[in-house]
Amino acid sequence: MKKLNIYILCAIGFLSLVTTTSCEEWFDVDPRTEIKEDDLFKDESGYFDALVGVYSIMGRQALYGDNLTMGIPEAIVQNYYLATTAHPLNYAKSFDYENTNLRPTIDSFWSGLYEAIVNDNNVLEHLAGADRRMFSDNNYELIRGEALALRAYLHFDALRLFGPSFRMDPDRKCIPYVTAVSRKNTPYSSAREVVELCIRDLKEAEQLLADDPVINVVSNEDNIYRMNRTTRMNLFAVRALMARIYHYAGDKANALAYARMIIDSDRFNLISNMMTMTADRVISAELLFALFVDNLSDWADDHFSHSSYGYDYQQMTFYLDDFFDVNAGLGKDIRYEAQFDVADYYGKLNKYLSKNGDSYNARYRVPMLRLSEMFYIAAESTSDLDEATTWLNQVRRARSLEAKSFSGFDDIETYLTAEYRREFYGEGQLFYRYKWLDADVIGPGYLAQNVSARKEKVYILPLPDQEQEFGNTALNN
Repeated sequence: MKKLNIYILCAIGFLSLVTTTSCEEWFDVDPRTEIKEDDLFKDESGYFDALVGVYSIMGRQALYGDNLTMGIPEAIVQNYYLATTAHPLNYAKSFDYENTNLRPTIDSFWSGLYEAIVNDNNVLEHLAGADRRMFSDNNYELIRGEALALRAYLHFDALRLFGPSFRMDPDRKCIPYVTAVSRKNTPYSSAREVVELCIRDLKEAEQLLADDPVINVVSNEDNIYRMNRTTRMNLFAVRALMARIYHYAGDKANALAYARMIIDSDRFNLISNMMTMTADRVISAELLFALFVDNLSDWADDHFSHSSYGYDYQQMTFYLDDFFDVNAGLGKDIRYEAQFDVADYYGKLNKYLSKNGDSYNARYRVPMLRLSEMFYIAAESTSDLDEATTWLNQVRRARSLEAKSFSGFDDIETYLTAEYRREFYGEGQLFYRYKWLDADVIGPGYLAQNVSARKEKVYILPLPDQEQEFGNTALNN
């Protein structure tokens, strides 16, 4: 991919737009404040390139490529045993978000997500004035639908990180939902309003992506941007994200409806040959949306393979055995067998490592939306216990486990919290589950941390200092 020569707008502080932050390999940054747009948006490929730039920002080490997936959220939910208090994740594990060693990382979540949003909005604004004759096939609709869906994805994660859950306070102003490239401050929206805006963008995206190439994969497709659609925000990813958001908001009817659209489609299926996980530990066939991150194996290697002593991302096998119900007598969980390297008293995740014999589709993939999550959402959204049990046992069979019975939906809720730990280990999703539950305790068994008296501090990450200083007016809107 060619290096784009664009003067990009990056979101720093209270969405003030400056051009001094590096956008890594995809962008050359100039001190001027104008976007050099003529070259980039003169043809269809330029629009596709600009979208790739958004994905590139998302895949940085500061965001989903590392810190926002296998890093901070996993430490918060007690997934790692840290051999020393000097470990970089120690402050997250102890919920000390204001510590000067951790705050820059948390601040980078905010600035990175909004930088991606600003770049995404830039694509949408130029599309609005573009000559549609420059686009072939249905690529105008494809690009616009994808950009709208990305805007929703990014804002929803900003909400899940920096805003209250619906069980905490859905009407509290918490983050801005930014829809324009502007120097003007964007008023803050409540959690409820952010969800409504996400759904609005996603519904339009769903219509625009009605003929997404992901539906019928064409083997002789010659447009690279229309290939490998599961590494893009495709139609199925849009519907899956709607299921996730409706579930988060407590709208069971819509959550179930959209989850079933994915479950009942014939495009994606749970794996049937468990042995394929040895060479495909991210279970790529079940990924509805994943980022392609070139440096992923290097970052994972630093954490899970060749870390300096005491700085590994590891867990004691005693706890891993407990996580994966080794003594439950219901089979050997293939996720534990295939996704962890165990030696002596410790186990390390190998999901993101690059090993000889690995499937190409398994390399460099950071999972963003999984098929299994749709089964979990459906099980928690239906009122039929037998139906819920059937869906959960379908996933269990795909993980080489025997069927399990459930006494009721409280039992399912408890099970799914443990299942999120197993299924999404190293992907950052369990933190959002605890937050959605407004749980009093984070972590199982001996690892349990009671947070009942400090939920606001634990479940809502602090805004950057600049936001707290300059965002007060917007918060009061």
